[in-house]
Amino acid sequence: MKLNYKKILSIILIIAWMILVFYLSNQIRTNSAELSGFFTKIILKICNTSDVKTPEQILLIENVIRKTAHFLIYTLGGMLIFLFINLYKIRLNNKVLISWIIGTVYAMTDEIHQLFVLGRSGEIRDVCIDSLGVITGIIILLLTIKVIDNIRNRKENINGK
Repeated sequence: MKLNYKKILSIILIIAWMILVFYLSNQIRTNSAELSGFFTKIILKICNTSDVKTPEQILLIENVIRKTAHFLIYTLGGMLIFLFINLYKIRLNNKVLISWIIGTVYAMTDEIHQLFVLGRSGEIRDVCIDSLGVITGIIILLLTIKVIDNIRNRKENINGK
């Protein structure tokens, strides 16, 4: 198997993403809560939401932010994994399936890892959110590739006439 610079760069980016996920998942509950609280305050300031006052409201917003972070970080992971798998000459359906499986299996291992972190828990709901993020990242990349191909084809047709 010959490795080229695209494959090496893709692998490095995937490993960096995995390290980031591991780092965030390895935070004890209080540190993780502080990080979520920090982003909650920023988002509340940006949105200028002076009507959010009760601790229950803030906790609900913080939970939404946490789940959105899960989704977004795995959307990025899905994109990175698909970019790597897309470098191989296999059927598109298989590329999508392999990328989704790798991302989802990593989400499972991440939740298992959290079972061993003080104050954290592994949740099936988070695996589902992460898995949805992975497939969303793959779809975003597929659509982006399709748009780029269409633009290239139009330019070739214009230049060729």
